[in-house]
Parts: sequence; structure tokens; C-alpha cells
Amino acid sequence: MGSTSTPGSRATYVYFALACGLTWALAVPAALAWLRHATPSPIGVACAGLSAFGPLLATLLVAGPRRELGQVFGRWRTSPLWVVAAFLAPLAIHGVATALFVALGGKPDRWFHPPGTPEAVAALVVFPLGEEFGWRGFAHPRMAERFGLVRGSLVVGAVWGLWHLAYSVTPEAAGFDGFGFATVMIELPLYALPLAWIFERANRSMAVALAFHVAAHVDHIERAPRTDLRLHVLHWTVLAAVAVVAAADLARRNRQYYRGDFGSMGGP
Repeated sequence: MGSTSTPGSRATYVYFALACGLTWALAVPAALAWLRHATPSPIGVACAGLSAFGPLLATLLVAGPRRELGQVFGRWRTSPLWVVAAFLAPLAIHGVATALFVALGGKPDRWFHPPGTPEAVAALVVFPLGEEFGWRGFAHPRMAERFGLVRGSLVVGAVWGLWHLAYSVTPEAAGFDGFGFATVMIELPLYALPLAWIFERANRSMAVALAFHVAAHVDHIERAPRTDLRLHVLHWTVLAAVAVVAAADLARRNRQYYRGDFGSMGGP
């Protein structure tokens, strides 16, 4: 870990640019139609659907020539308990936030916010597959090597949030959803820390990264009404507390790694 740029970190910056650029370019036709309060053309709808695979395509374009596809796509072996933990983590964060909301006198419209449309159900599969091989499989190890586990995860999380800019123009918002985009920019750098913690503990298994991302779509607290901001603020607070705990252990593991106490970031 150091402050000077390395070939791996430069490749990651190229990946970031391609992931965002490809996704934004594919999402633009539908977004422009929604800004005009019009229905996107079938081609625009198809491009919007394909835009979720921007990070995956960027990974292939960057990692392929570097002969690093095996590193990105080949890490799966871990204890099933870590996969279960990864799936339960977002659900637990959402559940605790809702319980606190109720304890403070709030009345949630529901405790569980599953996908309610065919598009949301499809997103539960498409987005984890389209994103995680890029953000965790390719970018995370290289940013961790460059900046350390904590700062590297935050960098990935910040770009992960910025990538969602293309999805901040929605027909529901009748334009740009500023609250939704602000929420993403708050949450995804925070989510990147507990996800990184489980990812590292599980020997950087892609099964863990995918399980965590799927669970975030299975119960998506951002689907809750915005009429009472307390629920969302409590969600950010609980998530921040979990992120701080994860960051503390990631920092400890980072120090152990560079002292040579164990041979890989996926050690015990």
C-alpha cells in the first residue's frame, strides 16, 4: 500500500471511467424520454436494461487484455456460513432501523420492502451480476492495495454511488430524483465497508459479494415512503454504525497484513 500510482490502480481508474461511461451512454435514451415526460422507445428500454452490465463489460475490457479474468471470476470457495451472513447483513440493518423507528413512535407502512414489480424482480438478479464482478471482483482488490482496506473500500463505494447517476432520472420522479441520488451517495460508501469486511473474511469469494447485493434488493428500504424522513435517517445511522465497526476491523486486518501476520487479506 502506498501513495504512488501503480499499474493496477491505473487500470482501475480506466475501469471506473468505462463502467460509468458505458452505463450512462446506454441509459441516456430512456432518461431523456422520461425528462420529456414521454415513453422511451423499445430500443431505449432495451439499452436501459443492458446498462446494468456496464461494470461487467468494463471489467472484461480492462481485465481481459491484462489476463486477469481468472482473478476476477475465479474466486468462489468459502464457508457457506459467510454466504448466509452476507445475505442476512442488509436485512438485519434494515430491520434494526425499522425497529428503532417504531420504538420512537413511527408507523412504518410495512417492515419488509420486497420488489413489487417485474422490473424490480429482474433487477434483483441483473444488477448483482452486472455490477459485483467489477466493483468487488476487479476494483476492490486494487484499490485496497493502493489505499488500504478502509480508504480503498470508500473509494469504490463513492464511484459505485456516482455510477447510479444514470438511474436518478425516473418516470416516478418525473425527472431527476435528487433525494434518491443523495441517498445513494450516502449509503453506498457506507455499505461498501461491511460488504468489504465480509468479502475479506470470506477469502474474497464472489458468492459473498453477490449474496449481499441480492439481499439489498430483496429488502430495499429506499422503497419506503419519504413522508417521514426519520426512517431513512435512522437507516443511515444504523448503517453508519455498522460501517464504523467494519472499518475498525478492516484497519486492524490491514495492519496485520502489512506486518506479515497472515499471507493474504482473506486470512483469519
